[in-house]
Amino acid sequence: MHTRTNIKNNDFKKLFSRQESAPIIIFIAMIVIVASIQNNFFTPSSLGNSINSFAPLILMAMGQAIVLVSGGLDLSSGTSMALMLCVLTRIMREDNPVSGVWALIVVTGVMFGIGLLNGVAVGYLKLPPIIATFATSYMWLGIALFITPTPGGECVNWMRAFFDFSAVNNMPDGLKAFGAAVPTSVLLIIAGCVVWYIVSRTKTGRYMYAVGSNRITAYQSGIKTAKIQTTAYVLNSFFLLLCALFFAAENQAGSARIGDPLTLQCIAAAVVGGIALSGGRGNVFLAIVGAVIMSMVSKIIFFANMPDAYQTLVSGVIIIVAIASSAIYSTMNERAVLRGGR
Repeated sequence: MHTRTNIKNNDFKKLFSRQESAPIIIFIAMIVIVASIQNNFFTPSSLGNSINSFAPLILMAMGQAIVLVSGGLDLSSGTSMALMLCVLTRIMREDNPVSGVWALIVVTGVMFGIGLLNGVAVGYLKLPPIIATFATSYMWLGIALFITPTPGGECVNWMRAFFDFSAVNNMPDGLKAFGAAVPTSVLLIIAGCVVWYIVSRTKTGRYMYAVGSNRITAYQSGIKTAKIQTTAYVLNSFFLLLCALFFAAENQAGSARIGDPLTLQCIAAAVVGGIALSGGRGNVFLAIVGAVIMSMVSKIIFFANMPDAYQTLVSGVIIIVAIASSAIYSTMNERAVLRGGR
């Protein structure tokens, strides 16, 4: 009996000592809280609206998580995404379907340019990530403001499928029904997950963790650290492009300032999801959980009917508690592992 009990206790401890435990526990708690104050939270329409509202932060958090894992940081995420959005909505013309193709070609080039410049600054020039990307954030913002001084632009009809299949004219009934059942934002998130899953199974993915853990040791082991970090920033730009496509399809317009609040939020979301700011540790997929936790904070505040004057304060407190809980949980587990090793 004692043996079986010990085995069960060990299994229980192993389950709650896993890296995923803290974010998932917080995630479940947030779901319970939101469901208790929003009666229709689990209805299909409400879930679809929630996923659409969560999608931009989820995509940006996954990209930021890749950069963090490789030992970097991107303070230009918001302005980078806004620049791509402005490029899309300025090139496209609603009555010219071909303009959407040209917009995608140009913005893909912009995506690579942003990722390469950030990556070269951090990887090859060895500038501190926080300084390098803070500087480039002003570059991207300046270019975005030059392209779109005031919010505006257009979106071709077929690109609206990135937000909602049913909103596209001449769309087959089958696709419209599919779009009504499955939000397009889910497909964008799945596309991002597939890309990271493939990368994580390659040497490049494994090297990102090695570089993030100890760049000097990784370099001495023969890893091309600068190339790996540049690749991480380019991958981050890909996720930002997915986010820009979503915003273009949702709003049919662009704004140079739309990403301002999302930069720090996506960093916080990645950390809430268990990604270490020091690099080399964390599961990129858990950044999704962190982003959902962050997004549900606003839901809790809204449905709790809190006065506007307190919303920002309460939001900050909840975010700090979530990040602190994750960090404390991880520290306790590390100490338990060290004691077990002795």
